[in-house]
Amino acid sequence: MAEENKNEENNSSEDDNKAEVKEDGGDGNSVGDDSDDEFAPTTVVIMLGSMNFEPVESIDILSLKIQDPDERSEIIEKASKKIRPNSLEAMHILLKSSSVSTQFDKSILIAFFEGIIPGKEVIIHVLPESAMLADDMAVQPADVESVRMGLILAGFLLKVEEAHEGSWILTAIKPGPVEDSSDEENEDEEEEPTEAEKQEEEEFRKLISKELEASD
Repeated sequence: MAEENKNEENNSSEDDNKAEVKEDGGDGNSVGDDSDDEFAPTTVVIMLGSMNFEPVESIDILSLKIQDPDERSEIIEKASKKIRPNSLEAMHILLKSSSVSTQFDKSILIAFFEGIIPGKEVIIHVLPESAMLADDMAVQPADVESVRMGLILAGFLLKVEEAHEGSWILTAIKPGPVEDSSDEENEDEEEEPTEAEKQEEEEFRKLISKELEASD
């Protein structure tokens, strides 16, 4: 009788282990769980090259840090599969001017093109090496020619370029009809950004300032 009970306990333990392996996908990585279904980012933030701050992922933000160009394609391909078509409100790419030639590639923009809602923005922040060099070695329009061309080749419409505290910021939009909004509403939105857009822009300004200060 004791031996039968022991066998039943062993079988129960094996069944539990099999259930755990099935749930984890066999490699320790959870697959097909509720968290994956709920993860629906509306903003993508990509940091290229050497950066002092680390990406933080939340339920509505997909944040990536890519330092090795050889790993870029694999990381971008995997990340882009998490984005639903026409679901992104914004996409930000941050890199330093010295990294443009080695880190930036239009394939990044192409990978997320389908996910961006028509009329929404892609903003690329090209930073100086540090806050100390922001005045003497500010990023110039010629420094971002490949970025500018990459946006156009990827299918985006370049909307505006501006200098800001030594950085150069390029803003482009995805062409296409804007859903569920009248022409008058569209004009109002263009003239006056929403509170959420203002807050997001302010947060990125602070993020960039911290990065430049940490580089000194």
